[in-house]
Amino acid sequence: MSEPAPQPNSHKALILLDLLCQSWRPYALIAALLLACALPGFISLQPLDRDESRFVQATTQMFESGDFIRISFQDEPRNKKPIGIHWLQAATAGPLDGAETRTIQAFRLPSLLGGLLAALCVFQIGVRLFDRRVGLIAAIAIGGGLLLSTEAGIAKTDAALAGFTALAYLGMAGLRSAPGQANVRWASWALWGGLGMAALIKGPIGPLLIILSAVMLIAWERDLSWVRRAMHWPAILLAATIVLPWYIAIWHATNGQFFIDAVGQDLAPKLAGQSENKAVPPGAHLLLSPVIFWPGSVLIPLGFWMAWHGRREAGIRFLLAWLIPGWIMFEAAPAKLAHYTLPVHGALLLLGAAGLVKGAWQTAWVRWSAIGILSLGTLVMTLVPILLAQDVAPDAKGRAIQTSAIIAIVGLAGLGLVIRRHHLAAVGLIAAAVVTSVMIKGVFVPALPQLDVSARVSTALVREGLHPRLSPGQPGPLVGAGYQEPSLIFLTRSDSALSSVATATAAARLGSGVVVNQSDNMDAQLSEALKARGLAISWRGEPITGLNYSKGDPVSLRIGQVIAADADAKPQ
Repeated sequence: MSEPAPQPNSHKALILLDLLCQSWRPYALIAALLLACALPGFISLQPLDRDESRFVQATTQMFESGDFIRISFQDEPRNKKPIGIHWLQAATAGPLDGAETRTIQAFRLPSLLGGLLAALCVFQIGVRLFDRRVGLIAAIAIGGGLLLSTEAGIAKTDAALAGFTALAYLGMAGLRSAPGQANVRWASWALWGGLGMAALIKGPIGPLLIILSAVMLIAWERDLSWVRRAMHWPAILLAATIVLPWYIAIWHATNGQFFIDAVGQDLAPKLAGQSENKAVPPGAHLLLSPVIFWPGSVLIPLGFWMAWHGRREAGIRFLLAWLIPGWIMFEAAPAKLAHYTLPVHGALLLLGAAGLVKGAWQTAWVRWSAIGILSLGTLVMTLVPILLAQDVAPDAKGRAIQTSAIIAIVGLAGLGLVIRRHHLAAVGLIAAAVVTSVMIKGVFVPALPQLDVSARVSTALVREGLHPRLSPGQPGPLVGAGYQEPSLIFLTRSDSALSSVATATAAARLGSGVVVNQSDNMDAQLSEALKARGLAISWRGEPITGLNYSKGDPVSLRIGQVIAADADAKPQ
């Protein structure tokens, strides 16, 4: 495909791009951008409900029990995802934080590193398939994109899965593009090492994506030579060494129940549309793309252009085999969350970056489609603070308008540079991504007390000397009802009894802290139940109000302490 004659502005942009592509600069730029977009939430956001707090609480209990094979949340087995993310969290939280401090950032570090691995692997795949220009553009788009930079600041499986899946695809790309013996060995290690870690983090998802891509490539090209090069037995043994010991150990530790529950209670309901996430029609992920890729969503139409015009090129075929089967699989599944498609985002952005370098921007429909998608994403991101304040914190409306105004200014500036085809358009979009991340994840959301209920409860317990882990003497387990979010259990103690009035009553001890939701009339119910045991509640401080955003319900929580009902009463 011939290169179009460069325009003056595009010539300046290429000079800047080539300057950034030299030596170590791409790696520094990619890492700096990802950190700038991820760290605001990584540092500032409280433990998030419900998945993040469930993961970190389960990891914390491994330290407490000394059992690093079985996964539990309080007394219940958590037979959903494999052990990988818990081991990675233990590897960072243990040395950096200790088992009892429970600083959420130490548990988030594997996600941050996984996001960085994903962006760097996208860069290297671009280098191997095309050149450093394409690799850097795509890596900047995914590293500064809304989804990866957000997931990189949350202690769950998704950023780590994206990183190791990208590593496996890098190995596959190396096997196809460089058949020399040394390169084959390196690529085989990357492929099988990435596959092993992906399988240990989220079970079949990562390996299934690779298998689907391989099947599509083999059917399309009728070429098995790269598959034969992948059969490097030491690398295959590495994958087996990563995966099999724990899978065998958990089978013996649970008599196979882990696999029954993981399939029957986690995977199967999602495939049948019967999970806690309601079934959504196909196409939802595509409709979300202008937002979750933003501002890299500007590359989406260029990716479609490149997919068609470059379909006979080996590199484009590889990217299509990476993108299409996985995207169809995620769209076909009834349960859909925005982060599900993250492991295939690199393929679409690499297609878009290749299209940009090949001159797709000169095509009118591509250019205006890209501008339209970028405009839509910018509008949505501008409205986020206002809509959040309207639903959650009406008293923060003024601050929300200010935040939205700042996002609008940087977003429109970047959009204007794109429309004008200015050579600094990419710089404008990077600035928009960083400023938006800082303003929303680092400033606005952490300043909303309505969303910080668990941390405020924990602080109040410390202030009243009732915190079961941090207060002097460590009072008895926290008990209560009406509010049992995993974040509060993580911030207090693993034996907190918050599931029901009956459970709280049975666990209550003299001196125990109490937290109940007045909105459900739980304070009166718990007081009455404790009375039968000769116990009462001494209420402390003012109610803590906010939003249980996991359920979308307002809460009004009272803090208290279990005391004897009278001077002569003795608890049973």
